[in-house]
Amino acid sequence: MVLAASRSTGVDGNPKTGGFYVGTGRQGNIICVNGDHLLNMPEKLKQVARYYQDFIRLSPLEPCLQFHTGGHCREVTVRTNTEGHTMAIVYFHPQSLTQEEVAVHKADLVGHFTQGPGSVCQLDSLFFQESSMTRCTHEESPYQLLHGQPHIYEELLGFKFRISADAFFQVNQAAAQVIYGTVRDLRVPNTEEGRERRTLDGNLLDVCCGTGAIGITISPRVDKVIAIELIEQAVENARHNAAFNNVPNCEFIPGKAEVVLPGLMSQLSSTGGGLTAVVNPARAGRHPRVVRALRNQPSIRRLVYVSCKPHEL
Repeated sequence: MVLAASRSTGVDGNPKTGGFYVGTGRQGNIICVNGDHLLNMPEKLKQVARYYQDFIRLSPLEPCLQFHTGGHCREVTVRTNTEGHTMAIVYFHPQSLTQEEVAVHKADLVGHFTQGPGSVCQLDSLFFQESSMTRCTHEESPYQLLHGQPHIYEELLGFKFRISADAFFQVNQAAAQVIYGTVRDLRVPNTEEGRERRTLDGNLLDVCCGTGAIGITISPRVDKVIAIELIEQAVENARHNAAFNNVPNCEFIPGKAEVVLPGLMSQLSSTGGGLTAVVNPARAGRHPRVVRALRNQPSIRRLVYVSCKPHEL
């Protein structure tokens, strides 16, 4: 969910519009359209977006699309689980505001969602990230918990997962169950009778593991899971998730996959049915060094690639 800014107004002409961008910057025809008509969005997400739009339209601060043109209010991310627990993350550019002025804006935001009109959203978590960068990690610019709980939880394939503000987790829980179930079955296929195989069968290498969902759901079928993830907070979540679900055979390593993987491959040895690698990268695909390290590892017997942009494979 993004906000319209000076070069992209809403359909009604208001530059303070919450929704999704339509059009391209190159053609100069970007407008912001709200998501109320979208059937694949939970109503709770639409509700939070509407009340955040109400908040920014009353605020004296302007929206921010391009940093050099000024403005402060950037984007809002809304996450919800199957139980309806909801987390909102507001992204903000301070520009030349003092910390006192930013504090006033944060206090107004909290008041709107806890005591004002937005309280009907019943947010479980409200986060605020103040940054002059387009994208940054929690370490570069901490996510500030303004209200509520620091995490929400989601359940997949009988396991429960903790989700923090900047951790990746599939937004469609029902589809995620299908994806992870398919990955699990590709790793260790079912028996002819349709029962799941329970024998331990080698190691699993999970590249770009996020909060550990793939490795943890497959863990009962392998000797060990070795997983790599860039975002430190996601690694913390993954370790917590493994402990919370009583999964002792998962190891989560923080760092860039292209940096960690080449050295790690020399330490991995196959056991039983060998080594399986699962790669679930961002849309841009995997770094050439990661691809090279995977291709040069003879103990990898099976590679499962999950892609949200197959034509970039």
